[in-house]
Amino acid sequence: MGKFTNKILAEFQPPSKWKLGRDLVYTTTDLYANEVKALKDVGVAVVRDTNKTETITVPSGFITDLASTPRILWNVIAPFDVARAAVVHDILYEKINTQYKTVNESAAAEDGPATKKEREVYREIADHVFLEGMNASTPPVASWKKYAAYYAVRAFGRWAINSSAKRVA
Repeated sequence: MGKFTNKILAEFQPPSKWKLGRDLVYTTTDLYANEVKALKDVGVAVVRDTNKTETITVPSGFITDLASTPRILWNVIAPFDVARAAVVHDILYEKINTQYKTVNESAAAEDGPATKKEREVYREIADHVFLEGMNASTPPVASWKKYAAYYAVRAFGRWAINSSAKRVA
């Protein structure tokens, strides 16, 4: 099980973004060593300590939309319901997409493009971290909301990850 060490401190950046005012730190024991290595390989700030606890840090200044929930669904699942887990998920997608584009550009010059299947492995890890982050949320997120949000990112994340470029204010 994971936990967040603090709440989000963020400043609204109109029209729909938020800029973190301090690091958001998530710790978990739910990642395997190969998943930690995969996240590190794409540039995620993840640290594994001797107790096999992983810490993922989203740095101050990171730009997020909290959760990419269409406004029409906010009466069902508001971005605030899953915000901390969504912010961690956002940085994972950003790092995965940035790495994929970098590898794809250099591979295209040499041996041909990197496959989307390779990126899908990383996306699955990020989506798992999102679900675990929702499980660690306080106040607790209702189970049906967690799984609705999780299955939404599993179903539609393959398109969302394409637009997860480095976020700037």
